Amino acid sequence: MAEMGYLGLSEQWLLRRAGDMHWRLIARAMGQREAVFTCAAGEPLYAAFCATRLYINSPERPRLGGELTLAADLYRVGHGRLASVQRIKVDDSSIGHLILISTFVGRADPSSNRSIVRRAPKVLVVPPDAPALVQRMARSASDAARSAGKGEMEMPAALQSASVRPCPSTDFNAVGLLYFPSFSALAERAVFEAGASHVCALQSRNVVYLGNLEPGERVTVAFNQNPVRQHAFLRGEDERLIAVMRTRYCDMAVQEQR
Repeated sequence: MAEMGYLGLSEQWLLRRAGDMHWRLIARAMGQREAVFTCAAGEPLYAAFCATRLYINSPERPRLGGELTLAADLYRVGHGRLASVQRIKVDDSSIGHLILISTFVGRADPSSNRSIVRRAPKVLVVPPDAPALVQRMARSASDAARSAGKGEMEMPAALQSASVRPCPSTDFNAVGLLYFPSFSALAERAVFEAGASHVCALQSRNVVYLGNLEPGERVTVAFNQNPVRQHAFLRGEDERLIAVMRTRYCDMAVQEQR
């Protein structure tokens, strides 16, 4: 089953599925059949993610042969941002949720992923206002982006680091950007390369996306060595911060005994 991974539900499968659903919700709200977006001048736009939150309250529930479903609603966050709240069910029982917040962006320089700028879409979408939880998440992401832009991001002490090079054919998407699920995949890969051995299942992950990479560029992941709670900071080759994430893991053996 594609949705199952080494330690339960596959985060990578889930993010890819949820991202596709998010974009289709936006397209539907615009009256479009396809999730292809442009600005008023006809230039291509991308609904890039500012922040995502994955929470799984029952990591032990997903199983081979089980029926997993996603149900989603689209909301307005403000400042040109849209959010989807996606409920995760296994065999008709709720096991968690995903929140994805996006904004429309384009390239100021068509050849550079470092030239990403916000742009308004040709068709505006005005869904209902987002719930309070989503609004708080959006404000927190905006605060993190401002702190990063000013070089004021607080970094925990005693961080380890590892460097990895994303593979264009697997980590970048069709428009040439580092795909948003790849950020967490690169963090996990770097932690593993540094010698950490996570035998715990993912329970939650909060990611704020601050930038992107060029194909071929290496990313350095700085992280704290904690088997349950982890902070990670992803930087490009010029030390620019491209993402921050907070992750929580749980012991599956303990969960299954409950």
